[in-house]
Amino acid sequence: MNISYKKIELFFHNVLIKMNVKKYDRDLLIRSLVSSSLRGVDSHGIRLFSHYVHCLEQGRIKKNPKMKIIKKQKGIALYDADDGLGHVAALKASRIVTSMAKQNGIAAIGIVNSSHYGAAGVYSLDIAQQNCIGLSFTHSDPFAIPFNGKLPFHGTNPYSFTVPLKKNDYLHVDFSSTSIPWNRVMRARSNQTTLKKQVAINKKGEFTQDAFEAIGLAPLGGEDYGYKGFGLSSSIEILCGPLIGMAHGYRLLSMIGPDFKTPRKLGHFLIAMKIDAFISKKDFFRGIQSYINDLKKQKPKGKNKKILYPGEIEKITEKYRLKHGIPFDKELRDSFLFIAEKYSLKFNL
Repeated sequence: MNISYKKIELFFHNVLIKMNVKKYDRDLLIRSLVSSSLRGVDSHGIRLFSHYVHCLEQGRIKKNPKMKIIKKQKGIALYDADDGLGHVAALKASRIVTSMAKQNGIAAIGIVNSSHYGAAGVYSLDIAQQNCIGLSFTHSDPFAIPFNGKLPFHGTNPYSFTVPLKKNDYLHVDFSSTSIPWNRVMRARSNQTTLKKQVAINKKGEFTQDAFEAIGLAPLGGEDYGYKGFGLSSSIEILCGPLIGMAHGYRLLSMIGPDFKTPRKLGHFLIAMKIDAFISKKDFFRGIQSYINDLKKQKPKGKNKKILYPGEIEKITEKYRLKHGIPFDKELRDSFLFIAEKYSLKFNL
């Protein structure tokens, strides 16, 4: 079944009010989760709400942290999330880095002492919505093996790039350095379905399609070309770890527990570029439109296939889900009902 995003937002607000999370932070968290699900990024959208509630309850994430800029130079800033919600820290930091880029042409901001921030694309998109080019990166605890390795070492370490095409339209790239997120393995276990080929590894270091056998993820590129995903993950690890003073992902606490009391101290990294820093805004958009026009003239390989620019399928999905609702299964329903009962709230489907 599908459920209206407005009902989900209202439920989330009511839960977070009961948890004494301040309004501005509530708004940013909900915006990140709901907008991700509306665009079809279900693995990092509303499905993770119960996880964040648990982290807030147990103390891993502070309910009302004191986030602040701890270092700022021309085009460079460091933002302390104070062990608060990563979504809140990253959306606040995206506004800071965009303002700096509009003054300097380009700017970067490192976010330290943070927590899981959901979908990387939320923050590159937020930068683009302010008429800049946005890039967003994060690391996480080990889920992915190194190329030719047997045991997890890197996180899924996503890359996201967003550029405005015209009003309310964006070329939007958001993918992890593994073929799937670990959440997909958990869903496959829950639904008792098999995984795609060459995306997960068992304890012998062999590829497996059995979600219950999987102990880690393969880097993007699989058996022969996984060095590409591995290289991407390594570069993101440096940006979000050593460059800004955070531990690299292998030394981070596990997202899935069992310790939900100790802050994880994650790092994120955002970059913003002013679109008319090199040429005029008019020439920039003329060039962008020329690229999209030529792309759309290319012939697809089949009658039922379409060539879409990156982010176009998300735009189509968002338009549909705004009207028809977000997909809602029994697992998600049960998790929301559990929270509703705990906080003496109603959750009406």
